[in-house]
Amino acid sequence: MHEVNVLTASAASEIGSLRLWSHPRATSSRRGPKVRSASSVQQHFELHVCTNKTCKKQGCKEVLKFAKDLAIEQLQIEEVGCLGGCGSGPNMILMPGAVPLRHISTPAKVTDVLRRLCALEVPESLLKATEKRLAGNAEARSGDLQRAVQLFTEGIEQSPPSGVHMLYSNRAGARLTLGDKTGAVDDANTAAALSPQGFHTAYIRQVEAYAALGKYREADAALQAAGRKSASFRETKEYKSLSSQLKAALQGSRR
Repeated sequence: MHEVNVLTASAASEIGSLRLWSHPRATSSRRGPKVRSASSVQQHFELHVCTNKTCKKQGCKEVLKFAKDLAIEQLQIEEVGCLGGCGSGPNMILMPGAVPLRHISTPAKVTDVLRRLCALEVPESLLKATEKRLAGNAEARSGDLQRAVQLFTEGIEQSPPSGVHMLYSNRAGARLTLGDKTGAVDDANTAAALSPQGFHTAYIRQVEAYAALGKYREADAALQAAGRKSASFRETKEYKSLSSQLKAALQGSRR
C-alpha cells in the first residue's frame, strides 16, 4: 500500500494551478484541503467521481477504474451523481475540503491531483502501465488486436507494482482472438496467479483458452480451481455457464 502524507505547504501553494470551478457544495477553491502538522493523525481522503451521463462520455469510467486500481488505503473512491459543471468533466470533488475538480480525464491528471493535493506520489511505472492498458483496450475495441497486444506488452514491461494481472488478462483475450491459443493460455495462467480476490476475468480467460485448444479437462480443472479460490466467482452466471458448457464438451469427447 502507498501511504498518504499530510498535505505540505508547498503542495498547498500549487492548488491554484489546478482547474477548479465553483460548486454549491464546495468551500472556496482558494483554501484547498486543510494543511495539518506533521504530528497530526495520518489524513484520509475521499475522491467523489461523477458518473453521470455527460461525464461518462468524457471518460470518467476509465479514470474511476484507475483510481480504484491504485488500492490506496488512505484514499476512498466514491461514485456519485451530477456535481454540476456538466461539459467540463470528468468532474470530481476531493474531501476533506470539498475541493471541486474538473477535466480530470486521464490517469496522469488523477496522479497530478493526488500528488498536488494529497502529497501522494503514484509510481511512474504504474502510471505508464495503466496508460498502455487503456490505450490497448481502445485499440482492441477498434479492432486492431495486434496493436493492442503490443501495448499490453509494453505495459507489462513497465513492471508496475500493481495491476499487471489486468495486462496479462487483456493480452490473453487479444491473443486468443488472434488465434494464438498457446500464448493466450500462458498469459491467462499468469493473470490468474497474480489476480486479487474479485478479479474473475483471468479465470474466464483460462477456461476459454484451454477449451480453444481442445483441452477440456485442463479447462475444467482451471474452472474448479478458480471456484475454490473465489466463492463469489462460483455464484456468477459466467461460472455456471462455463461449467455447463465444459460438462457437455467432456461428455462429447468421451463418445
